[in-house]
Amino acid sequence: MPTSPNNEHRVLVAGAGEMGRAHVAALQGLGVGAVAVCAPSARNKDAVEELGADFFAGTLGDAIETFAPSHLVVAAPVERLAAETVNAIEAGVREIMIEKPAVLYGQEGEQMKAAAAKAGARLVVGYNRRYYGSVAKALALIAESGEKVTSINFEFTEWSHIIRTLTNQSEATKARWILANSMHVIDTAFLPVGLPDAVRSQFIASGELDWHPTAQFAGSGVTVEGVPFSYAANWDAPGRWGFEWLTPSRRYIFRPLEKLHVTDKGSVAVNEIPLDDDLDQRFKPGLYRQHEAWLSGAADTRLCDLDSAIDLVGLAERIGGYARTTHG
Repeated sequence: MPTSPNNEHRVLVAGAGEMGRAHVAALQGLGVGAVAVCAPSARNKDAVEELGADFFAGTLGDAIETFAPSHLVVAAPVERLAAETVNAIEAGVREIMIEKPAVLYGQEGEQMKAAAAKAGARLVVGYNRRYYGSVAKALALIAESGEKVTSINFEFTEWSHIIRTLTNQSEATKARWILANSMHVIDTAFLPVGLPDAVRSQFIASGELDWHPTAQFAGSGVTVEGVPFSYAANWDAPGRWGFEWLTPSRRYIFRPLEKLHVTDKGSVAVNEIPLDDDLDQRFKPGLYRQHEAWLSGAADTRLCDLDSAIDLVGLAERIGGYARTTHG
């Protein structure tokens, strides 16, 4: 039976970095009964305790045994997400949110899926941009209009000159950066129309960078719901993230993703739509509503399940020209 977050929830966050602490802030804002954080070292202990959460330095297994969480958020470094999640399942946790992308390779996803099925665990993946106020507003306006999205386009240019210097990201993570980072915008762009139909779509990746196997990207086709899409990105040139949803009467523009602008049919004016985005201002955008949906236990089509996350691995491999680790 769906419930609201309450004093019965005990949420453990695995990871004390910036993202882990953002989860803590949102959970505290929701009024969850107890929130704790575990990390291998005590480096961020003070920052965590300033947020009002308990802190455990050591292994995830020890923290689970001591804190006895009802729910777990896995916010470890990307290359450790899969292993930590399986460890948590084996330690008895049954409600788990894994930071995106959950897995870098399809095989990891299948192993995690098997472990969850055997234990009866429910896994969701934290694609929090699905819960932006801008996205919610656009979906509501489209529903009110009685229209549907008839095409989409997006750009996912990354700032290579910054990423190549990052020391807090492993080379393995950088080598699949589309999945580790760009998929945030790609996933949200496809939200109302389904993922690409691989048979009827084309994906081109060329060039290379000293930290990534490809540098320029272009593609087009139709989604599984028959909606046309197109995209382009050049990581060796200036650019940014952004996407557009087109309906018969409006162009919905997300650039930046946290804002919503529209252009109406018969006009070239770009007008900003006011948003009810107080929660996105107070917490990392999207996190509060995402946790609210997860902790309620209710069915929510915006929550990303593990099957969908594995599908996104396959999509990233096609877009990025990566070695394939998924079927289909």
